[in-house]
Amino acid sequence: NVIDFQMSIQNAVNFPRFHHQWRPDKLYLEPGFSPDTRRLLEQKGHKLETAANICEISAIQVEASGWLAGAADPRVEGKAAGY
Repeated sequence: NVIDFQMSIQNAVNFPRFHHQWRPDKLYLEPGFSPDTRRLLEQKGHKLETAANICEISAIQVEASGWLAGAADPRVEGKAAGY
């Protein structure tokens, strides 16, 4: 999302996630996906299931200026720090 949609690193980390599991053949979605997105995925044949928390992420982005922007996942307790 940072590259394709020019989101800040924090907004990208905050964004809802999905995971496809081969067996069982299901697409797990975190809360936050729009009803339209869910409907379109179901129309394409996906079996959807809601998952509270798919994974936890901490991320660092190196900006053009050389500044390091850190992002911590709000789903869990933690912080991003650099030096």
